[in-house]
Amino acid sequence: WISDMQPRLIMHPYSKDLVGGDLSDYEGIGGKKNFMEFIEAASQSDSGYVEYVWHRKYGEEREVPKLAYVKKFEPWGWVVGTGVFLDDVEEKNHAITSRLSRVIYLTVSCISVLLLFVVVRSMLIERRRRNVEEELRHSQVKYKTLVESAVDPIMMIHRGVCIYANTGMEQISGYPSSELESMNPTELFSSPVKEPEGSDSLADLMVHGADLDGEQEALLRRRDGGHTEVMLGISRKDLGNQKVFVLTARDVSLTKRIKEELDESRERYRQLISRLQIGIIRTTPGPHYRILEANPSTLSLFGLEDESEVLDSDLFDHLEQDKSSSPLDISFDQDGIARELIFRVKKSSGQAEIVSLSMIEGRDLQGKVTYIDGLIEDVSSQQKTAEERERLIVELQTSLMFMNQPIGSALGPFVSCEKTTQVQKAAELMSEEGTKAILVRDDEAMVGLVSDTLLRERVLARELPGTTEVGQIMQTPLIYVEDNALIFEAAMLLQEKDIDYLVIRDEHDAVLGVISNEELLDVHRYSANFVIEQIRAAASVEEIVQSHYRLSRIIKALNDSGAHARNITRIITTISDTVLERLVDMAIEKIGEPPVRFAFISVGSEGRGEQTLVTDQDNAVIFEDVDESMAGQVHDYFHRFATMICTWLDEVGYQFCKGEIMAMTPKWCQPISVWKSYFSSWIGESTPEDLMEISIFFDFRCLFGDHRFVADLHAHIRSLAQNQKAFLYQMAQNTLLFKVPIDFFGKLSVESNGPHVDTFNIKHVIAQIVGFARIYAIFYGLEITNTLQRINLLLETNAIKPELHQEIVESYNYLMQLRFRHQVKRIDEGKPPDNHVHINEISHMEKELLEKILGNINQLRKRLSLVGHNEIYF
Repeated sequence: WISDMQPRLIMHPYSKDLVGGDLSDYEGIGGKKNFMEFIEAASQSDSGYVEYVWHRKYGEEREVPKLAYVKKFEPWGWVVGTGVFLDDVEEKNHAITSRLSRVIYLTVSCISVLLLFVVVRSMLIERRRRNVEEELRHSQVKYKTLVESAVDPIMMIHRGVCIYANTGMEQISGYPSSELESMNPTELFSSPVKEPEGSDSLADLMVHGADLDGEQEALLRRRDGGHTEVMLGISRKDLGNQKVFVLTARDVSLTKRIKEELDESRERYRQLISRLQIGIIRTTPGPHYRILEANPSTLSLFGLEDESEVLDSDLFDHLEQDKSSSPLDISFDQDGIARELIFRVKKSSGQAEIVSLSMIEGRDLQGKVTYIDGLIEDVSSQQKTAEERERLIVELQTSLMFMNQPIGSALGPFVSCEKTTQVQKAAELMSEEGTKAILVRDDEAMVGLVSDTLLRERVLARELPGTTEVGQIMQTPLIYVEDNALIFEAAMLLQEKDIDYLVIRDEHDAVLGVISNEELLDVHRYSANFVIEQIRAAASVEEIVQSHYRLSRIIKALNDSGAHARNITRIITTISDTVLERLVDMAIEKIGEPPVRFAFISVGSEGRGEQTLVTDQDNAVIFEDVDESMAGQVHDYFHRFATMICTWLDEVGYQFCKGEIMAMTPKWCQPISVWKSYFSSWIGESTPEDLMEISIFFDFRCLFGDHRFVADLHAHIRSLAQNQKAFLYQMAQNTLLFKVPIDFFGKLSVESNGPHVDTFNIKHVIAQIVGFARIYAIFYGLEITNTLQRINLLLETNAIKPELHQEIVESYNYLMQLRFRHQVKRIDEGKPPDNHVHINEISHMEKELLEKILGNINQLRKRLSLVGHNEIYF
């Protein structure tokens, strides 16, 4: 509606009768002057609210409360108002309140019903739980009674812990029931042998439970620390609604011991009979060893015809100790075996025959020796060969132990004089010191040498006066050798330079002394130096083969004399390098000079200078890049060249590589550009399978030809590999594929089946040290390839700590010496050398040391496992 400020009603939608009239005195319902209140509300603040009662015209007419809003329109002097009847709002509020109340009542009802259901169900569940507990208690009592009444030792296991154990289990284990019922069965039982990979372990069976197919062997650890062999049976049982496992342990130690003794006895007889030995005897126990039985071959060996001459006679009536006047006796080891004792047969004809006697004690059930079985073999020819061989070894050891010492250990005092000293005075000094040479100084620096020979040739022969200065006749320049060089290397240098004296200096270039060829070259003709000279002078491959044949005997002498592993490998490598150099010379003489520069390189163990007696060929050829017009001719030449050398190497004893990594393979006889592309691909794109085959190419060195090719390749590798974490990671993972032969408890583990039973592959163990050194050398950009030299350089560059360096060096040396000893032993037995060391070849103390070394290598493997993740850790 609209009114003015008088107020006079201008417009109203329903009360038309009031329009145009003066409403100053108009009173509404209840005597209230509504329009005056409208003007007052609008005048105070231009707008406002007014509550009053008004007639409701639409619908049913009635008087209802109303709320009006009025606003003053100043330009025209009007008051504009509108209102809303409050009964509509109250009805709407009432409707909403009613609906909300119904929802609340319904929700409360549902919750009440749900709570009632939960309470009822809880009461039912509690009642069932109490019933189950009661049944379980009865079942436990029942099973406990059964377990306690059982004859065999029995344990009941629940959730990996013993809950009951009967008297039998207490007796066999020595533990009281109170202790057993708190023990995990894995603390009490263990498997006696290494469990096959992929099979359920005994511990898993006992903790998680499984029905065994039959019984399983186990060792029971008694309370006193001893062990009892038992047969375990494990079965699943229901204890109420719970699953338990009943473990039955049957003592089989006595039965197994009897069976083992029978099997051992059969095996001993089988071993004795299967050997190619002739005489078989049975005697009484010593000291007389009265012969009870003898086969015809025994009679023949003793030079007898009638069996009566042997039976009931003492064994030593027919045998005498070879080359000994001591009383005859036979010493048996802890297994009751005497192996290959050497005796001489007493024959009336006077003919001397040497026999090998092996004997085994036979025992009864009480362990008493009741008889002895023996085998007798004629070893006259073998013994003669062995004696000759051992004589050679004795001769070699004296010279080789000397030849393989550092040259610094062979030095005595030296004498020196100034360059201006007169020759007469110099001769007097030499006589006083008892030396044949004197060093010449010039401002404290050694510049020359004067010897007896020079005095004769340059002073006496020329009739020079005794006042002549030594500087005028001295030999210069001096030829030096480091004090840590081997004596045999110094001898080679003397021969190579055709000189009489070498000057020895230390790592700081300080002169330590002088040594002559007379002091060095007076060694046995079968020394490594002599073999090398023979190879160099060989006119044919056959002569090289004959000279190279002595290598194994030289290595045996070195190993027996305790030579350092790096010295042994150095000699093998030097001889191998000499063979290759001579063969290359012979090949060039046969097919002509090479058309371009080249390098004949070795990779793998030969590239590292770590060859053993089981090393095949791993080599390659790098030659200069040429124009396409010459490429075919150059490739043809080097292919013929490499094929000739590899074939000759095979004849000498370096077998063809099974993986065909040889220079005669076209892929490995390529120009330098191709070799660079090979390494780029290997480092940037290789898969783990590729790296397994080509990792040995990262251990390469030049044997013959232009060394610049090798230096160029090393620089190329260094530029590529330093930031290739993926490459280093794959190299490390390939090294970790070699397993350490050690079990969970740190004990030596050997192969249980296959062609190499009871052995471990020592090459695979050493390969992990080699791989560690190779990866770190690549990471730090070291060009040296020898493993020990790499480790030394890593120490010098602070890449590894001194403690780790010492562990690696000691472990590597011991493993290499053990490897050489095994290979020489195989050769002595007439078998091809290999890397599978039998457990019986090492003593108890050596086994403990080996287990410690294998533990150290396991720590090394942990370091390798971190390579390539973020950085190399130490």
